[in-house]
Amino acid sequence: MAFFKKKRNCNEDMSVGIEIDRGEEVVVLRRRGRCVQQPSNVQRPQSQAARRRLRRAAVARQYFLSAILSFLFLSIFVSCSGNQFAEYHIENFDTTQVTTSTQKVIYVANNDTSEEQHIRVIAFDKGSNSAGHFRMDSAKVGDQSVGTKDIVIPPGSALSITVTYAPLNMETTFANYGGWETGRPDRFVPYPTGERPEKDDGTAIHRAILQASYDYPRSGLIQIELVGQAIVGPNGEIEAGGKPGECIAGDGVACYTGGFAVDIPQLYSGGPRDLELGGAVKFTLSGGEATMRMDDFPPALMVLRYTEIPELPPGVVGTLVISGGQGKAATGTFDGSRITMKDVVFRIRFVLGEATAADVTPGMASMIDFEVPNLEIETIEPLSQGNITLHLETTLSEKPSGNDLFDQFLSGAKVVVVMKGQLAF
Repeated sequence: MAFFKKKRNCNEDMSVGIEIDRGEEVVVLRRRGRCVQQPSNVQRPQSQAARRRLRRAAVARQYFLSAILSFLFLSIFVSCSGNQFAEYHIENFDTTQVTTSTQKVIYVANNDTSEEQHIRVIAFDKGSNSAGHFRMDSAKVGDQSVGTKDIVIPPGSALSITVTYAPLNMETTFANYGGWETGRPDRFVPYPTGERPEKDDGTAIHRAILQASYDYPRSGLIQIELVGQAIVGPNGEIEAGGKPGECIAGDGVACYTGGFAVDIPQLYSGGPRDLELGGAVKFTLSGGEATMRMDDFPPALMVLRYTEIPELPPGVVGTLVISGGQGKAATGTFDGSRITMKDVVFRIRFVLGEATAADVTPGMASMIDFEVPNLEIETIEPLSQGNITLHLETTLSEKPSGNDLFDQFLSGAKVVVVMKGQLAF
């Protein structure tokens, strides 16, 4: 990570900055046109706690840099022209237990009585919702559902955004918005003999930024800070459920492990691609009925290269991330040999670089992020000696991602998924 323009040598003028490279830290300070390099030679600790502290420190640096850049952007944005605007609002959610959720409708009004307003895009600020505590469920203008891009708000109308706060853990968000800092790791401070440090009050603060970018009749930016306070769950839970892909068969739980082959002929040639699931697919069984929480569905990753897809810019390598839709559940039946599921929802994202399953989080930053709802999974080879084959087929809508580059090859694309593997219950 760099926060300055690096010069060829230490005798030239250099901005204040910090450069980190696999554990070695070099701090560069301006001093009368010259610089002094001070290597700290930090050794990488081996304990799990020490590694956790290093990761939190890295996140702290990232958010610190992001906060500075956001402040500079807003300052420049507001001062550039009287025809531009910037607004900042805070929306507080009710105190919410882990494993439960709270929903709120946020309104963005067009107070002009003669001109419509156009929002180019509304989305979470990059990285601010990386933990995934908040999700945007829907956006409407009046009674009409709209997407998250190219939204027109008529005069005197309003955009209503339904946002759900579902705390996933009891870790306070590291953030510094509007002069309010949360989540900074506390340093150890010895206390006098006989005194006890104050106990944690059992709450966590989660924060994220939702922002709307306008382009006419006036260009501008509205940032909405979302603030939620989490407390332990009804049964003392400090984390919501298990990780996607975790599954233990038995006691009304069935686990699928095995293949996940995806074929999108309009996207690439060569037939189905065998993707590796990041764990098992979990089905909850009860009296012939089956339920699948899409949050529990393990991610499947497909690496795409510009050499395979001509529409991608030269040199671009990215990863298509297929996971379950947030807050959704599929229902169906299981008769002992066949599974049929309805209302399956997959979430599709594209990130630059070759991502791994460890990189996938509910709020990871991505170039595209959309859901494919109302899918059905059926059995084409019934369970026999532990083996089963499941099938899913759909056709994507026109412009499903809202991104002109990707919609060139995703609009109306046929998608076929075959899951050939083992089922234990």
